Amino acid sequence: MGRAWVCIALLAAGLGLPVLAEPVSDPGPPYTDEQFLAISKQRISNEQFVEMLPDWWGRAPKYLKDRIKSIPSERWWAVIVCNIQGYSKLEDGGYAPRAIKCEDEFMASQKRGAKSWSADGKWVGPSEACIKRDKRSQWGELVCD
Repeated sequence: MGRAWVCIALLAAGLGLPVLAEPVSDPGPPYTDEQFLAISKQRISNEQFVEMLPDWWGRAPKYLKDRIKSIPSERWWAVIVCNIQGYSKLEDGGYAPRAIKCEDEFMASQKRGAKSWSADGKWVGPSEACIKRDKRSQWGELVCD
């Protein structure tokens, strides 16, 4: 039941805004466990997940911790979401290419979504030209790249 709850919480968050916290220095990869836990409060867009993060991190498999600590912090949320949705390491211990593809698509989707908001946090939506072009992702999401 615990994993199902995490999946529901992650999916409910969608493309939420990062949790606001006191800024923490981000030295870049590789990170320590302590750096991950501190920086993730700024990087992970699901406030409920951030609250349970120390417990989740303690149970996360080594390959996932290694992956997260070796990449820029901007990608952490994408890695977590893509792995909770069922992507994982390969039998030989490597990191699954489909997980990287999922992460790339998640990051692109977040960037597209961010373009629909003004700097002061107001919804502006897609441009008229984008709406007329009607280019869609495989999930029906409007793509304005």
